[in-house]
Amino acid sequence: MAWTASGLMVQSHIDKWDDSQLATDLTSETDLKAAFYGSSVTPAYGTDTAYNAGTWATANESAGAGYSPAGLLVVNTTLTHVTGSMKFDADNFSIPNSTIIAEGYLLYDDAHADRALGAVWFGEPFETQDGTFLVTHDPAGVYLLDLTP
Repeated sequence: MAWTASGLMVQSHIDKWDDSQLATDLTSETDLKAAFYGSSVTPAYGTDTAYNAGTWATANESAGAGYSPAGLLVVNTTLTHVTGSMKFDADNFSIPNSTIIAEGYLLYDDAHADRALGAVWFGEPFETQDGTFLVTHDPAGVYLLDLTP
């Protein structure tokens, strides 16, 4: 039997990631945060499952003028069905008047034990000196989960 990624199947996955079934709500405007890290971290996704744990310890977090420890609030989140996929997206991040170096960020749920949800890596470190650190998300979204078999 062949399975297809119908709109209903994708919607059931979306329901699992919004507040209808899980404590973590990827559509929250108050719970999700993005904490920035430099190139010194080596993620261990099997064991470092929360902000301020293991690799994601605050000692490894980016620091500098304009950036607050624990990161930025993730706002204008959307969770949608896009051609057999589930797309998570949010507003771009902007840290004005900042002096930081970061190579990526950890997306985590601040309201539920700082649960790590995923990491976005830029591929190289970026830096600002009294400028705006801007992260522009891919048009495909922050995350795209392909549900096509």
